[in-house]
Amino acid sequence: MTVTDMTSVSAAADKDAKRQHPGSQVNLSSLRKSLPPRVFEKSLALSMGYFVFDALVLGGLYLAYSTTLSSKTSWSALEWGLYAVWTQAVGFFMWSLFCIGHDCGHGSFSDSKSVNAVVGHLSHGYLLVPFWPWARSHAQHHAYHNHKDKDMSHPWLTPEEETPGAKLLKDQPFLVPIAYGIGYILAGIPDGSHFVPWSPLFRNNKERAQCVVSSGVVFLYFVALRLVAKSWASFAYGYAVPWLVYNAWLYIVTFLQHHTADTRVYSSANWTFTTGAVETVDREYTPFGILDSLMHNITNGHVAHHLFYTSIPHYRLMEATPVVAETLGKSYRRVDGFPFVEFLKSHWHSTRALLNWVPEEGIWTLQKQESRKNL
Repeated sequence: MTVTDMTSVSAAADKDAKRQHPGSQVNLSSLRKSLPPRVFEKSLALSMGYFVFDALVLGGLYLAYSTTLSSKTSWSALEWGLYAVWTQAVGFFMWSLFCIGHDCGHGSFSDSKSVNAVVGHLSHGYLLVPFWPWARSHAQHHAYHNHKDKDMSHPWLTPEEETPGAKLLKDQPFLVPIAYGIGYILAGIPDGSHFVPWSPLFRNNKERAQCVVSSGVVFLYFVALRLVAKSWASFAYGYAVPWLVYNAWLYIVTFLQHHTADTRVYSSANWTFTTGAVETVDREYTPFGILDSLMHNITNGHVAHHLFYTSIPHYRLMEATPVVAETLGKSYRRVDGFPFVEFLKSHWHSTRALLNWVPEEGIWTLQKQESRKNL
């Protein structure tokens, strides 16, 4: 056999190996045609209805707080308990509101770029997230999901690549509430600050100008929230604490959407859009998806979302998901049950999942430390 023949055989073998990866044989165009046309229909009325609902719930929770707890100088044990419940409720619906802005960032909220921009800034600005910079990094995440080097948000790091800060976060789950809003959005670890126009996140002057505008909206929200609170203590109790709860929800949900047993991460040589998409995980947090519906089905409709992230609004995801699951077959990933214990196990220092290199294949898999020791 000549060198040329050997090279041809090797190239063919590489292509065959690539075709064997989960999702590599999925035809996205055919899958799209198999879905009911209505799942791609964006309704401005429906989208606005969900936005208004979340805003009204948050408004009602703050009205209850202002008429009961905020006016008192000291609280009883019962009132402290009510405050704890209140912070959880507010933090959760902050997260729900974030999901509305998330649709705006993808363009699935409406067909109008202006409407998407306005509602996106209204929802994300309140959460101190600069909308356009976030949309930029999140679009990169969707374009390169599970790509070893190009994915954004949750970096894919081998043990050798972990920085002390990344290792500390994974070893100590109690740091999670500050991980997204402060560590990722503000400090820019690892993709670049979303608030600084000269951050490496931005590629041109238009994106830098958008950064200035979105950061300005966040600043105005922050000033308004602080003025309404009247004191730093009131700001902390009324906004900062539930904001940390929201950040915890955001980090935990997004982490679990992309991390489970044997999740694969690909190099450029093996990665395709569909191989990355099928590594995404659908998780139903509560029976019948009650809690998931309040999170706008970003949890149990996430695979369909990643396959058609600019086309399917959140209120159509559950109609698309059964078709997607049937088409993907064994490649479809779904986990039922409240997953916080799994999250803690993924982060605790003795059991946390780490990327393991599959030799000579350009693939990494997530494995628990115990299984790695036996390799």
